[in-house]
Amino acid sequence: RPNGPAYRRFQNYETKVLRSADSVVCISETLKREAISRGVSESKITVVTNAVDENMSTESENHELFERVKQQLSLEKSTKVIGYIGSLREMEGVDLTADAVAQLSSKGHNVRFFALSGESGQAELRQHCEKLGLGDKAIIAGPVPHESVTQFYDLIDIFVVSRPDSRVTRLVTPLKPFEAMMMKKAVIASKLPALEEIIEHGKTGMLYKADDASSLVETIEQILADEKAIIELGNNAHNWILANRTWQSVVENYYQAYQTASKK
Repeated sequence: RPNGPAYRRFQNYETKVLRSADSVVCISETLKREAISRGVSESKITVVTNAVDENMSTESENHELFERVKQQLSLEKSTKVIGYIGSLREMEGVDLTADAVAQLSSKGHNVRFFALSGESGQAELRQHCEKLGLGDKAIIAGPVPHESVTQFYDLIDIFVVSRPDSRVTRLVTPLKPFEAMMMKKAVIASKLPALEEIIEHGKTGMLYKADDASSLVETIEQILADEKAIIELGNNAHNWILANRTWQSVVENYYQAYQTASKK
């Protein structure tokens, strides 16, 4: 439980390790600030962010599930697929994306909800979609091998990261938005500190008020109304990833981390 005895004990052990280390690597600026707040010297912290392989768009292997899902989505020229690829843990808040799609559909938008994930959480999400009345407008599929995931981004027009506002989601940047951005998808994400590190609102993606389905609906509607916006956001995101978040460039920061440690 947050702030319970076990939680505090584990956090104390964490802090002890961080303070004792010769060099500390954080995956985001938000985690760096957290480490500093625990008494870790800024001089021994290196940020090595999450990233993607610069060749990921050309490395996907075909999977038989792809064509089946494509048929199930019943895509028309005006159809827009609002999707998510990743785990369905509670901290991902994918239920809220389904809520938004249901509201958009009731308002007359030709939209679909698509999620590709492991088996864990799928049954609960399907039940939620049934309660929302999404019916065949919601497709939840997977799992597929990691090397086959990339092609499924082709089915998505708008990729939503609907993480709720919590301590961990404020601190930790998820990996999947980087992949979606690399694949030129328009990304909409909760307005949380960790996600604000990668999404510049209106340029590399869109941000909405966390835990607020109405805010998410309004944000999706903004770009549904402008096909050029979807394309422009996707292209900007792709270019930003190439310039800032490929493993080929990011891992070079480890040199600094090892240099810091070797001086101790």
